[in-house]
Amino acid sequence: MVARGNSRDKGQMAAKSAGTKAGANEWLDTFVPYQIYRVSTLMNMRLQGRLKAVGINLSQWRVLSVLRSHGCLSLTHIVERTVMEQPTISRVIGQLEDEGLVERAGSPDDSRISLVSLSPKGEAMFDAISPDAVRHQRTALEGLTPEDLASLRRILGHIENNVSRDR
Repeated sequence: MVARGNSRDKGQMAAKSAGTKAGANEWLDTFVPYQIYRVSTLMNMRLQGRLKAVGINLSQWRVLSVLRSHGCLSLTHIVERTVMEQPTISRVIGQLEDEGLVERAGSPDDSRISLVSLSPKGEAMFDAISPDAVRHQRTALEGLTPEDLASLRRILGHIENNVSRDR
């Protein structure tokens, strides 16, 4: 007969659940996708408070940022640049349009394509928030040399190219 629930078994179970198993911490500490996810999430969480104060969310901010950087875009191009799903982009564009932050117009080249651009109100919203976004970035990158930052951008670009190719 096997003894159940003895103190040694409970101790081993507690150690396993606490992550003290040999190699447990190294897995996530060395798994680059997890590290990137954590950094990105922590940075976004810092910005979320400011966004909430002006009445927009991270998805809306991402679309506003892409439109500010790239100008007038089709929904397909917004999807590509935000790396968000098309139904989500359609919903977000609708919300931003309802708030007067973006404008839609038909493409002069193809009547089936709708082009989206920032409205003057959307540009003002972006301009009001971007200093906070830059400040959050500066805080996150504090202590990195210009060479470190150049390497980080190069490496992230390389990873992005690899992942994009692997679809």
